Amino acid sequence: MTDDSPRGTIAANPDARNVPAEPARVPAARRGRTRTGSRLPAHLLANGALVLALALWWWFSERASPMELPGPLVVAEKTIDLLVGQDAEHTWTSMFRILLSVLLAMAIGGALVFLSSTVPVTSLLVGSRLLPFFNSVPALGWAILGVIWFGVGDFAAVFVVTAILIPFCLVNLWEGMRAIDPGLREMGRSFTRSRARVLISIELPLLMPYIFAAVRLSFSVGWKVAIIAEFFGARSGLGLVMNRARQSFDTPTVFASIVVVLIIVVVTERLIFDPVARWFARRTGTEVAG
Repeated sequence: MTDDSPRGTIAANPDARNVPAEPARVPAARRGRTRTGSRLPAHLLANGALVLALALWWWFSERASPMELPGPLVVAEKTIDLLVGQDAEHTWTSMFRILLSVLLAMAIGGALVFLSSTVPVTSLLVGSRLLPFFNSVPALGWAILGVIWFGVGDFAAVFVVTAILIPFCLVNLWEGMRAIDPGLREMGRSFTRSRARVLISIELPLLMPYIFAAVRLSFSVGWKVAIIAEFFGARSGLGLVMNRARQSFDTPTVFASIVVVLIIVVVTERLIFDPVARWFARRTGTEVAG
């Protein structure tokens, strides 16, 4: 008599005990619904917190002096003026200075890193002398020195922002160069004796995620630094707007300047940096599903 029970099947085929059960396949539509459902509470919490903060801001502003806490509508009007109105020139002047400073800081930081990589005798100078120096000087110190050395103007503001951003670029590129596998360099040198070709064909592509990270960080930090630089030594820019608002006790303009920086940084993150980061993740195979 044949035993058709599961016990009989396992006894007849001992290897069946070692065969793992095939995982159940979840339809793509159900996976999409699961991910959407898991994201919903996070979106509700984040957006709810923002709405609550605005409501609290409005509630307190109704009970406080306009000089201490202006209302959201007044600040919104000033913000629009700083973005597209009469004072928008100051905002986009600051933007130009920051972009120029980021490019200069990347060029100087990259040159120092490549110098230390190409000429090993300079690595101690760059890593143990110049980097701690740039990291240690406070932003306020650079701002004061910029005004003393170069006076009030565009050059002083760009100099201050660039000097403060150099260590951010230098650290990222330094770590990127250290992370490159020495075997890849040796392989490149076995095909060519040109150091420039090894740099362009091997090192630069591997450094691109670090370069992108340095630019992303420098852009957001650059706004904080530029306000300080323009506050002390500029004839235009958001820092000058905030300085004038401080002198005239124009609190709505101070709030609006902060909101403008927040809007520009967030929009740039969402529309430029986040898509580029996803592209890098797909290219390197490090994209997180979901």
